[in-house]
Amino acid sequence: MQALREEYRALGHMQLVLSWYAGTQGVASLDRSVHVGHDRLFQRTALDAVTQAQGRATGNDALALTFLKRALASEGVGQATVKFDDAEADAETAATVKLPWLDQPTAFRDADDLIALESDPARRKLVAEAVNAVRASTLNPILEQKEAAAQKAAREAGFADYVALAEEERQVKLEPLLASGIDYLKATESTFRATLDRVAREELGVPREQMRRADWRRLWKSQRLSPYFERSLELKALQAFLSGMGLDLATAAGTEVKVDDSLRPLKRPRAFVTPVDPPGDVRLSVKPAGGLDDYWTLFHEAGHAVHYANATASPFELRFMGYGAPAEAFGELFRYAFADPRWLLRYREFLRSNGRPVPDDAALAAILRRTALFEMYSLRRDGFAKIAYELRLHGRELPEIARSLLPAPDKTTNDLRELYRQLFSIAFTFPLDDDDAQLFRTDVDDLFYAADYARAFVLAGGLQESLRRRFGDDWYGDPAAGAFLRSQLFSQGTALSADQVAERAGFHGLDFAAAAARAQRLVAEADALEKAK
Repeated sequence: MQALREEYRALGHMQLVLSWYAGTQGVASLDRSVHVGHDRLFQRTALDAVTQAQGRATGNDALALTFLKRALASEGVGQATVKFDDAEADAETAATVKLPWLDQPTAFRDADDLIALESDPARRKLVAEAVNAVRASTLNPILEQKEAAAQKAAREAGFADYVALAEEERQVKLEPLLASGIDYLKATESTFRATLDRVAREELGVPREQMRRADWRRLWKSQRLSPYFERSLELKALQAFLSGMGLDLATAAGTEVKVDDSLRPLKRPRAFVTPVDPPGDVRLSVKPAGGLDDYWTLFHEAGHAVHYANATASPFELRFMGYGAPAEAFGELFRYAFADPRWLLRYREFLRSNGRPVPDDAALAAILRRTALFEMYSLRRDGFAKIAYELRLHGRELPEIARSLLPAPDKTTNDLRELYRQLFSIAFTFPLDDDDAQLFRTDVDDLFYAADYARAFVLAGGLQESLRRRFGDDWYGDPAAGAFLRSQLFSQGTALSADQVAERAGFHGLDFAAAAARAQRLVAEADALEKAK
C-alpha cells in the first residue's frame, strides 16, 4: 500500500511539473507519456488494495485513502482519454487565426484577449467566428472521440456511467444541485437582466438583448475602468491586499510561492496555480494584461496559491487531492474583494499612494456592480446551464426541471449543439446563435467540475459574510482575519468538505437562496455608493 501511494505521488509530481512548463513555456503536452509504466496504479487490483487498507485505517489516514481511491478511479478513466487531452492541447498551441486587419496570424490562445481589447463589435464577431472555425474543424472532433472513450472507460471501471463516476469524484448528487441552481436562476432573473443591461450599454454600447457570446470578454475587461487597473500594478496590488490581512506568498515550509509573470508568446494567457508539492512547491503563473478581469483572475489564483502554501495536513493526499469546492471557494473569496466597498476604499488609497488615477465613488460603484454581475453570471452558468447540459452530454436524460425551461425542447432531443444554445441563452438572457454554440464541446470540464464551481461561488459568498461578522466590516485590514484563514481553513488543505468549511466559519451549509439575496444586496450597495455625496 505504501509503495502504491508513493508511486502515485511521484507520478502526480511529474504530471504537475510538466503541466507547469506546458502552461508557462508552451511546450508540447507529455501527459500520455508520463503514464507509461504505471498501469498497475489504475487496475482493479489497486482499487481493491486501497479498499482493504481503508478497512484497517482510522482518522486522517482513512480519509486520505478515500481521496486516493477516488483519484485512482478517475485517473484510470483519464488514461483512456489522455491521448485526446494531449491532442487538444497541442492543437490549441499550434492553431492560429487569420484576421484581415492584421498582418500576421494570431495565436488561437491569444484570441480571447484580442476580443477583450477590440472596441469594434463587427471585428469582435469576426474574431469569434475565426476561433469557432478552429473549434469546429479541429477541436470538436477530438473532443467527440474523447467523450466516447470516457463513457466507455467509466463503465469498464465499474460505474453505471460517466455521471456516476463524476458524482463519486465530486461527492455530490447532480440533480439536486441542478435544482438549487435553477432556484438561483429564477431568484436572480430580474436583477441579472437589469444589471447586465446597464453594464452592456456602458461597456459595449448595446442593450443586453443585442449581446453576442464573444462580447463577454470585452464586457469583463471593463475598458471604462482600465485607468484603475494597470498591468504594471497587478502583483503590487495583490501584495497590498494580502499584507492587510497579515498574509503573503511565503509557504509553511519556509519557501516562497514561485511567481512567473513573464510575457512569453506561447504562455497560457490566463493566470493559474500549480500545486506541485504543497506547501513547499506552489507555483503561480500570471501574464499581466491589465483590466478588471485580469485582476479578478489574479486574485482568484492567489487564493489558491496562499491556500496551498499553507496546507500542512497529513498524509499528503489531504493537502491537494480532496474536496474541490472549498479550494475554489478560497479563490473566489479573494476575487470577491472587488464586490466589497470596504476593500474598494482600500484599493482607492492604494492607487493614490502609487500616484495613479484615483476612482471616484461612481467608479468604485461600477467595479462593485461588475463583480456582482460576474458572481451572478458564474452561478447561473455553472449551477444551471453547464450541469444541465453536461448531464445530457454524458448520456443522461435532461431532467424535466431543466427541460421545462427550454423554449423549444423538441429541437434538442438529438442535437447537443442546439441544447447548449438554448440552455446558455436562458442563463445569459440573450440569444446565442449557431456559431456561438460551437463551444458545445470545448466548454466542458472533466468530471463535472462545474459542480465544484457552483458550490464554491455560494460558499465564498458565505465566507465573506462570515468574516465580516467575525472581524468587522474592514476585515481586509485585520491580521486576525488572515490568521483565522491560515490556521482554521488553509492549513487543512483539501480535507474539509464545503459543509465543514462553513461550520468552521460559523454558518450552516450552502444556501443558494442566501446567495441570491446577497447578489441583490451587492447591486443595491453599488447603487448606494454611486449616489453617495
